[in-house]
Amino acid sequence: MPQTWWPLGGLPEPSPPGRELPAVVGVADLRATNAAAVLAAVRSTDPHPRLAALAEATRLSRPTVEAIVEELTDCGLIEVAPAVSARGQRSPGRPARRFRFRPHAGFVVGVDVRARSVSACLADLDGRPVAVERTAVRAESSGQTRARAVTAVVQRAIDRSGVDAPRVWAATVGTPGLVNRGNTRIRQADNLRGWAEADIVTVLSDTLGCPVAVENDANLAALGEQWRGVGGAADEMVFVLLGERLGAGVITGGRLLRGHRGAAGEIGFIRFPGSTSSQPGLEPLVPDSVRGAASGDPEAVAAITSYGRRLAAGIAPVLLALDPALVVLGTSLFPVPGLLPAAELLLAAAEEEAGSLLVDLPQWRLSALGDEAVITGAVRFALSSVEEVLRTRPTSLPARGALAEHSAAAAGHS
Repeated sequence: MPQTWWPLGGLPEPSPPGRELPAVVGVADLRATNAAAVLAAVRSTDPHPRLAALAEATRLSRPTVEAIVEELTDCGLIEVAPAVSARGQRSPGRPARRFRFRPHAGFVVGVDVRARSVSACLADLDGRPVAVERTAVRAESSGQTRARAVTAVVQRAIDRSGVDAPRVWAATVGTPGLVNRGNTRIRQADNLRGWAEADIVTVLSDTLGCPVAVENDANLAALGEQWRGVGGAADEMVFVLLGERLGAGVITGGRLLRGHRGAAGEIGFIRFPGSTSSQPGLEPLVPDSVRGAASGDPEAVAAITSYGRRLAAGIAPVLLALDPALVVLGTSLFPVPGLLPAAELLLAAAEEEAGSLLVDLPQWRLSALGDEAVITGAVRFALSSVEEVLRTRPTSLPARGALAEHSAAAAGHS
C-alpha cells in the first residue's frame, strides 16, 4: 500500500535534495481545490447554506458552485436538507435548496489493544461512535492470536453497524510499546509476546482495504483528551497513562510530540524513587488499595498518597523540561463514582509533591474520558487522515484507495 500521511502522527519523509518538482496546478487540481472549499463552507455554515451563500463564502461563480454541489451530492458527501418553514413545519412550496454534510458518507475505526482486551470503535466523519465492540484476550496470547482478535472485533463492529466495508476509509490501532515515526510498525512491546512481529498494520489493512496506522496508546490518550476531554484549551499538556506500565503523551504547541524515533513520552523507562524493583518504571496500583483508599482505610490511603508523590517526583524532570500548562492523569483504575475519592487523593498527592519540585506549577486534572481515552484518540487519529483529504480533494474519497494515494497528491501530482 502506498505511504499515507497521518497528520497527527509522524511527518512524511522529505524528498531527497534536488528531487523537488515545481508545483503545477492543473484543471483537476483546481477543481479539487474548489470542491474542498465548497465542502468546507457546507460544513461550517449554520443554518444549512443555499447555493447563493456558498457562492458568497467561496467567491466562486454560482454555476461553478452548482456543478460542484452536484458532484459532492453524487459522491454522497452532502445532501439536500429537508425544507423547514419559519414555524418549524415542512414547507409546502419549493424553497431554495439547502445543503448539509453527510457524516455517514464514510467511517473510521479506532482500536485499543491491551494485554487482556481489545476494543474497536466505528465512528462517522463527525467522530461520533456508531458501534463499539470489545473482547477479552489472554495476557500470554501470541502476536498472531492478538492480531486475529483485532480483526474479529473490528469486523463485529462493522457488521453490527450495517456499514459496507468499502465505506471504512481509515483505521488506527492504539498499542502499548514503541512505534516508528511513520506509524506503520510496532518497534517494541515488551509486555505483549510476539506483538511487534505480528505486523498488525498489514493484517488489518488487508482485511479492511483501507489505510491503517499504529500509534502508542499514551499518545492516543493525549489526543483523545485534547479532542473530547479536559485538554481542549491546553496547547501544552502531558497526559500520564497509568496502566500496567506507565506512559505519557505530550502535546506541545497544540500538536503531539513524538520525538526523533517516535519514543517521546516513554516515562515507563524512568527509575522512580522508592522502587524496590530492578526494573525501571512504577509498579501498577493495586486495585485493593484503590478500593480501600476510597473507603478511608488508613493503610490504603497512605499507599495511594505515597504512589502519587513518587509519580510526581519521578516525572518532575520531564515537567521541568516541557513546562506544561496541564497534567492529566488517565487510568482505568477508577471506573465507578464510588472510587473517585481514591482518584482525588492520588491527584492531590501528586500535585502537592510537584509543587515543591517545579518552577511553574501546571494544573493537575483527572481524565474526563477515563477508560475511553485511548480509543477516542485512535478515532481522532484515523479521522485526521480523512479530514486531510476532505480539505484538499474530497470527491476522491468515495473511491477505494483515495487516502493511500493522498501523499502523491500532496506533493503536487494529479
